[in-house]
Amino acid sequence: MSKRKKHLTEFLFINLGFFIAAMGITNFLGPAKFTAGGFTGLAILINTLFSNFSIAQAMLLLNIPVFILGAIIIGKKYALTTTYALILFPFYEWFTHSFLRFVHPATDGLAFKFIAVVAGAICIGIGIGLAVAFGSNTGGTVIVAQIFNRLFNFPVGNVMMVADSIVILISAYFLGFDTVIYAVICSLLIGKTVNFTIAKSKKFQESFFSIA
Repeated sequence: MSKRKKHLTEFLFINLGFFIAAMGITNFLGPAKFTAGGFTGLAILINTLFSNFSIAQAMLLLNIPVFILGAIIIGKKYALTTTYALILFPFYEWFTHSFLRFVHPATDGLAFKFIAVVAGAICIGIGIGLAVAFGSNTGGTVIVAQIFNRLFNFPVGNVMMVADSIVILISAYFLGFDTVIYAVICSLLIGKTVNFTIAKSKKFQESFFSIA
């Protein structure tokens, strides 16, 4: 496969990933007021507390300072590969929120909360998994974790778990501690789905790129 076709394939799957993740936020976690850790969780919390801030705007504002810090500490190449994702993900969240938002009859019901946790987590997990597997960066706590890894050699996964835990506790304070259970389940399901999607995507790339 030529480099041009390979880059086009990666571009399409990265866009598909961010679109699926945005659908999960817009139509499930957002309406249910669930936070699953990370900057996505913080953005949902900000939108819940300050409705004049959209989730897309909050995500962009949260990502700007850590992006600048990551560019300074990690380097210019890292900054270039991250810029695309930081623009693309909030754009898809805005797009789905503006044009592809479902009408939910009862967002406070137990049935919807269960559906929101499962469907939202799977959508976000698949979306992030596709984006990462095909060479993008999801921003947020991933950048924070990579900065700590560069400075102190802390494992990226450990830093992300600590960051997610802090976000969940902050959200619990404002939204109620009953949200912690949903948030923990959501975070675990996202993590499992991300790992599964990355593994399957890598196998797909090995077979597809070798025969194409």
